[in-house]
Amino acid sequence: MAPREVWDHPLFRRINVVITTVWAASFTASALAGGLLLHYAPHATVALIVIKVLGFFVPVAFTVRYTRMSRARAQQAA
Repeated sequence: MAPREVWDHPLFRRINVVITTVWAASFTASALAGGLLLHYAPHATVALIVIKVLGFFVPVAFTVRYTRMSRARAQQAA
């Protein structure tokens, strides 16, 4: 969604690396938590749904907040 002109800017790349890392960590953590839950409590459906929802909600919330924060910092620095 960003214009092509900013793709090579170091700040743009840094923001994307951080966001991608958070998404990857969240998916990994939720997969591990879900796997452990299914192993030890295979009938805990509500807990599994909570893990899956948090696995998406946490990185979405982080992405929104981090993007806003990064834009504000960039505008203050300019």
